[in-house]
Amino acid sequence: MPDLSLDSWVLRKFPDSSPKEAAIAADRSDSVDLEEYQRAMWVWRRRPSESSILVQLLIFGVGALIHIPLMLIDDFVIFAIYHVLYVCFVALCVGRFLWLESRYRRWKQDYLRSLARLTRDR
Repeated sequence: MPDLSLDSWVLRKFPDSSPKEAAIAADRSDSVDLEEYQRAMWVWRRRPSESSILVQLLIFGVGALIHIPLMLIDDFVIFAIYHVLYVCFVALCVGRFLWLESRYRRWKQDYLRSLARLTRDR
């Protein structure tokens, strides 16, 4: 991968700008390598959705608040069953979040490499 300076156009608005916007910002829209541009567009189209940690925290908070009425009912078996299910659900959500985050980071790295190749002088 070519060296990129910190003020490089590739890093501005990355990764929210498409390859077309990036090529225009670099004043290279007329002299880009078509194969590299198509590769960058292919990577851009494969962009995974960003996972929202706030939605998951809201779900965890509501689930945690449900513990309060279950404690007030004073039935330990129901509370224990709900708590086990809640802990399993939280573990699944954390695993899913980590998996989605790793996919997004991998995509981001591939997209940066693709944009860097797009800017390389021929």
